[in-house]
Amino acid sequence: MNNVFVMSHASDIDGVGAAALIRMKYNVPLSHIFFSEYSEEAVYYVHEGLLHVYGKGITLFITDLGVDDRLIKGYLRIINGVRSGGGRVFWFDHHPWSDNAIMQIAKRCYAAIVGENPRYCGTEITFRELGIGGRFAKEFVKIVHYSDFNIKPRTRREYDLVGLYTLSITSYAELKSRNARTSKLRHMANVISSGRLYDKSMESDARRFDIINRKRIRQMLSGMIVRKRFAVGFSKGIQSTAGCIAVREAAKRPIGIYVNTKDWKGHIRCENRDISAFAMNLGGGGHPHASGFFIDPRRFGYLISKRQKERFADFLEKKIDLLVQWHSGSESEASGSTYR
Repeated sequence: MNNVFVMSHASDIDGVGAAALIRMKYNVPLSHIFFSEYSEEAVYYVHEGLLHVYGKGITLFITDLGVDDRLIKGYLRIINGVRSGGGRVFWFDHHPWSDNAIMQIAKRCYAAIVGENPRYCGTEITFRELGIGGRFAKEFVKIVHYSDFNIKPRTRREYDLVGLYTLSITSYAELKSRNARTSKLRHMANVISSGRLYDKSMESDARRFDIINRKRIRQMLSGMIVRKRFAVGFSKGIQSTAGCIAVREAAKRPIGIYVNTKDWKGHIRCENRDISAFAMNLGGGGHPHASGFFIDPRRFGYLISKRQKERFADFLEKKIDLLVQWHSGSESEASGSTYR
């Protein structure tokens, strides 16, 4: 449909998957699909891409994107632009939302299913809300669930597909041009929406980046910092889950943390403990076994020396100790909030 547009998360298969399902449902032109991250520049990039259709009664789906309060102004610009001509915004997300974000953003959407959801990722919410059927879609959604919630797939084939998605998408983040990155992600969404889990181009991108990723992980492990409950490694451009698992396994600790010193985002992974409260204590959030947070690199001297990294690890350790409970963490039955 020429009046349907999509804005989705650029950094993982959940965002690409949700966009692919919407394209599958409505035959959305690839030029109508945009990808964003948690930055003002990324949100503004989408706003500029939509400027020419504001006031024309379009339908915009925003998927797998939570709202950092500092981005509210940018999102309001997009929502108001869409609504100015009688258009509608549907928001499907599963990340934590602040009360402020709900009041200013969610309630201005035609429909918003948002908030922390330990049961369904963004692709699954999109799948359920749009009533998408078929064997292929069900198989694909299951793989996305494994990837987004950091759950070990049941079969080798599913495991390999999760790896292919995460490695290829991480490689696209290194492209210098945002337009080039968008082109790659649109291609991936197109392949999936056509009923194929991957193609040779995606496979080649993943294989090529896997070599780079393994080299970076080896270098990272040589300088990781180990504490009682966790270990933390520092590097640029490593696939986040692979980096966390490598740190965790090398240090033989229950929690693996990888800090990307390019975008200053910390990634936390743990198989048998709920680390979402830990992430929230760091000002971030996420899911029981896969969470993240941002840091101010100036506070720790940009983590250049071993002493600075040790000080950062001390900071993380104190944050864990501040938590009242350290538990195995069974998932709650909460399923987000719905605003219609």
